[in-house]
Amino acid sequence: MPGDRFPGESFCFRLISVLALVTCMGTPQLLAATSEEINSVQLYKQLSKSTVLISSAYVSAHHIEQAAGKGIASGVLIDHRGSIVTNAHAVTGAAKITVTLHDGTRLPAELIGSDVQSDIALLHVTLPKGSYFPAHLGDSDKLEIGQKVLAIGHPFGLGYAFSTGIVSGFGKLFEAKQEVFQERVIQTTTPINPGNSGGPLVDSDDRVVGINSTVLMGAQNISFAIPINTVKSIMAELRTHGRVIRPWLGIKGKFVTDELRNLIALPLVSGLLIIDVDERSPADAIGLRAGELDVTIEGESWVLGGDILVTVNGQDVKTGEQYAKVFPNLKTGQSIELGIVRDGEYQTKLVTLDERPMPPSVPQHPKIEVPPVVPQRLDFVPF
Repeated sequence: MPGDRFPGESFCFRLISVLALVTCMGTPQLLAATSEEINSVQLYKQLSKSTVLISSAYVSAHHIEQAAGKGIASGVLIDHRGSIVTNAHAVTGAAKITVTLHDGTRLPAELIGSDVQSDIALLHVTLPKGSYFPAHLGDSDKLEIGQKVLAIGHPFGLGYAFSTGIVSGFGKLFEAKQEVFQERVIQTTTPINPGNSGGPLVDSDDRVVGINSTVLMGAQNISFAIPINTVKSIMAELRTHGRVIRPWLGIKGKFVTDELRNLIALPLVSGLLIIDVDERSPADAIGLRAGELDVTIEGESWVLGGDILVTVNGQDVKTGEQYAKVFPNLKTGQSIELGIVRDGEYQTKLVTLDERPMPPSVPQHPKIEVPPVVPQRLDFVPF
């Protein structure tokens, strides 16, 4: 009969209504997740075309004492001329470098220049005719902690791989053996493995914001990338000179801390305590003195008794922050006035800066491992 309901109709109607409501309420979250996944897939498809596999062949200096071998890394195609940026540690000392493009094309690569201090190298390949997709470079100064980033590379040479994370911080890297430092690096939670070195770190807008470089050994998902703005300036010098020309005074030191001054009876002031002076350096020529008294205070090593650098051309360099502002503005060949404290007395000395010597080129072992660089306070400052 019209208007009659079959048994259970009311229950079914209510059940259908509830299911419809739940489905509608759940739709936005589902669509949001799907949208993010779609974006990640699109980013991978685009950036993988700009990412290359780099194979480096090393020749031993002695066929018995040192074996030849190969290294694996990643790189980023940055223009249609065949320019590729990667890590310096991935290609330094290589006798032969081969680049494999996203479509499997293998090409011999020429090393245009490398810079060990920034860990950046510039390669060139002659691209065959076809469709190649240089990466879009972003602005790393605009990155913020918590921002999503993605990494593409060739971990262990197993083929293209994609990982995601966030920017977890910004900091400094210091390599104690080489006594070089990066003033600002990007710290991320993006998983990085051997073979990812030199590959792109990308933001959600398909822009390369960094070059993956190293991991914190013994930690989980703490990786570091060189900011792309740093890479841009380094690449410009590598194109022009094949190297980065930096001024060199020839000292290494540590900044005096309040704790040290409170514990030591020696005449100490805030500044860069000189712990070493390079032979035949400008600092050596004007008689700057390094410390000779090795002490350990609360587990920290110090070398006391040396000159303390407090000013450069009248500008204070008593802290790491002040030093970082003054030092980048100095030029090779420039004459500067140093203010130092020696035995409690202030003195000034005039010196002309030389170009920082290039590190000696030595035969390399295969470099499939990421170098064990660890983040630390900027203890030993080279100048």
